[in-house]
Amino acid sequence: MRVSQAEMDKGHQRIVRGASRLIRKNGIEATTVAGVMEDAGMTHGGFYRHFDSKEGLVSAALDDAFNDVNKLIDDAVLASGPRQGTEDYFEAYLSERHMNHPELGCPITALSMDVARSTAPVKETFSNGFRRTVDRLAQGGDGTPEENRQAAIRRLSMVAGAIMIARTLDAKTARSVMKACKAGR
Repeated sequence: MRVSQAEMDKGHQRIVRGASRLIRKNGIEATTVAGVMEDAGMTHGGFYRHFDSKEGLVSAALDDAFNDVNKLIDDAVLASGPRQGTEDYFEAYLSERHMNHPELGCPITALSMDVARSTAPVKETFSNGFRRTVDRLAQGGDGTPEENRQAAIRRLSMVAGAIMIARTLDAKTARSVMKACKAGR
C-alpha cells in the first residue's frame, strides 16, 4: 500500500515531535530509534524512509525543541512587548514546572552534556538553536545590538545553569537556587 506525501509528512512530524520530547526526557543515548518509532505509532523498519541515521533524527529533534522555545519567546513578546515578554519568558524558565519536566522544556538544560559528547553535525544544530534563541531574547534589551546579545547570552546561561543545578538537588535547595537566580537576573 502506497502512502501519500501528506501522510508521509504527518508521520515524519510525529517522529520528530516524539523524538524531541523523548531526548529531552531521557537523553540522546537512552532514546532509541525503536522507542521513538513506537512512540510515533510506527514500526522500527519505517525509520529509514524518514532519516538516514539516528544522528539525523537527533538533529531534527533538537531543531524542533529549539523551535518550541523560540515560539514561547515569540508568544510572550507578542503578548507583552519585547522587554516585558522577555522578562515573562525568564520568569517561566525559572519555574518548578520547567525544572520538573525536561521533556517539555529547553533543550539547553536537558541536553547540554549529551550534545557535548555528540558529533559535529549535532553540535552545529544545537549551536544554531542556541544562537536563534539568543537573538530572540536580545530583542528585549535597551542597549546596542551587541550589548543586548551579550546580555541575552549571560541571562540565558545563568537561568539554564540554575535549572540544571536545581534538577540535581532536593526540592527545598532547588527552590532556593531558582529564587536566588530570579532575584539576580
